[in-house]
Amino acid sequence: MLSMRLAAVSAAVISSIASPSAAHAQSAPAARETPAPATEPTELSGAPGKGFTASFGDAFSLNLRSRIQVRYQLDVPSDTPDDRPTQQAVSIGTLRVWLSGHALTPELGYMIQLALAARDYRDGATSHVYDAYLDWRAHRDASLRVGQHFVQLDRLRTIREWALQLADRPRPVGELTLDRDVGITLYSDHFLGDSSPLAYRVGVFGGGGINLATGKTPGALVVGRLELRPLGEIDDDVEGDLERRPEPRIALGGGLAANVNTNRVRSTTGATYAGGTTDYLHAATDLVFKWRGIALQAEYLWKDASDDAIESTDEGGMPRAEATRSGHGWVLQASYVLPFPLEVIGRLSRLIARRGTDPRLVSESVELGQEIGGGLTYYLNGHRFKLQADWIARTTHDFDLDRADHVLHAQLDATF
Repeated sequence: MLSMRLAAVSAAVISSIASPSAAHAQSAPAARETPAPATEPTELSGAPGKGFTASFGDAFSLNLRSRIQVRYQLDVPSDTPDDRPTQQAVSIGTLRVWLSGHALTPELGYMIQLALAARDYRDGATSHVYDAYLDWRAHRDASLRVGQHFVQLDRLRTIREWALQLADRPRPVGELTLDRDVGITLYSDHFLGDSSPLAYRVGVFGGGGINLATGKTPGALVVGRLELRPLGEIDDDVEGDLERRPEPRIALGGGLAANVNTNRVRSTTGATYAGGTTDYLHAATDLVFKWRGIALQAEYLWKDASDDAIESTDEGGMPRAEATRSGHGWVLQASYVLPFPLEVIGRLSRLIARRGTDPRLVSESVELGQEIGGGLTYYLNGHRFKLQADWIARTTHDFDLDRADHVLHAQLDATF
């Protein structure tokens, strides 16, 4: 028996010496597998009016949307000695493409808006770019937007075009307010509290508006705006009360701006001056009210140039005077959404030129400075898909419709 046990032990020892790796494999613990790195889930979604979205977690997202406006316009001039003919225009009123989302972190957003229709090319535009900015929501009380975007002076200009009730913005808004520019805006939608009714915007811009392809005299556009929503959240950046909200909501706002050494006729829009620059001061105050399908918008605008004319000499050495444009005006717009998605809209506005300013603006404000109009909108998918028809009369301050210029619109406006 003893000899048999010794023989077995000897065989085991010899086997371990001959195959050390096998013995080690039997005694060592099993090696742990390295886990594969975690990957963010990819999500694809889409909805009518909201486009297509690809999301890759917190690292990146992309939303792609487009908008088309099929537009009919009939211009019926007043019965005046110049005998202007009635004209119609059938066109693609606007064609837009948006690319937006976030990058690196959900707090860092971006927006690119391209305008592709012929009517989008205002003021001799050479670029398709309307919006191009980064938006860093760093803190509730201080977020930052950098790039080309709206100068936030007043409410009726910063409402997006797809959210308008009538085909065109009021005449005083086009003349007196500020447009997009390249710069930086510091803002908060709820300053000092998640439920705070107070919001602010402070911005510094180049002052030349969009599509400024050449250099100009150094200057800057500085703007500040305060907003108050005392009754709670309200979508004051969208016209009308399509939700027919059961509780009243109101938004109050006001802004001030100074555009120093601008070479644009209307501060950030219009033709450029050939002989120099001027300074413009701007002020605005506005109100938005919504309740049970009723919506009311009211706004007052004021603009004043530091000089009534820019004096210079032309290429031939002859004196040249280029007029600036100063004035003020107001807008009232009211609407009601019926229990089915049909809306009735009415508008009244007035543009008043300051004495001594551009004689053409004085003439326009006297002859066509009063604006009265109305419209109907049928909503198939809210503001994202709608049929619109409206009539606008631009007339004298005494509402003499026989001397008015009449404009009629019918359009299909769809965002996909």
